[in-house]
Amino acid sequence: MNRQAGFTLLELVIALAIFALLGLASWTLFDGVVRVQRSTMTHEGEFRRLQRAVAVIERDLLHVTEQPIMLGQTQLQLQRGNWRNPLDQARSERQALTYRLDNGVLWRDSRAEGTQIEQRQKLLEDVRHLSWRLFDRQAGWRSDWPTGQAVDAPLALEVQLSTGRFESIRRVLLLPGAWP
Repeated sequence: MNRQAGFTLLELVIALAIFALLGLASWTLFDGVVRVQRSTMTHEGEFRRLQRAVAVIERDLLHVTEQPIMLGQTQLQLQRGNWRNPLDQARSERQALTYRLDNGVLWRDSRAEGTQIEQRQKLLEDVRHLSWRLFDRQAGWRSDWPTGQAVDAPLALEVQLSTGRFESIRRVLLLPGAWP
């Protein structure tokens, strides 16, 4: 009787081929998971930057004063009150703010009332389109806002922008005059 004590060469080749196919399938699956994770992290980062920029604008609009609002195609100027002063410095609580689009970057320029020092903050990069509109009770949405003493305060601000992966973002923010 002839008994074998091991595997034949053919059995070893077949086993190696099966393990190679399993390894290749595992690597392909792992590579796909890593790519999806990178893409998700990039998307999440862009979304957080967008959320942060809109939150800064919304925070400023919560404290907008009755002073005139200047509205341009890619620029918004307003004045806000209730500016935090954690160091209790001798300064005004009012700030003049300008949001403007410059070479694909949304900037927030702020200047304290009574000073000439301007602070510049980069809010969002890779902005392809930006537009502002204000809501008037009589005329509806307006891309131009009249200035003067007899003008009622706007009720809401609409921001439309496209940046990065986000083709069209529209956000309507209520102004203090619209609250009951």
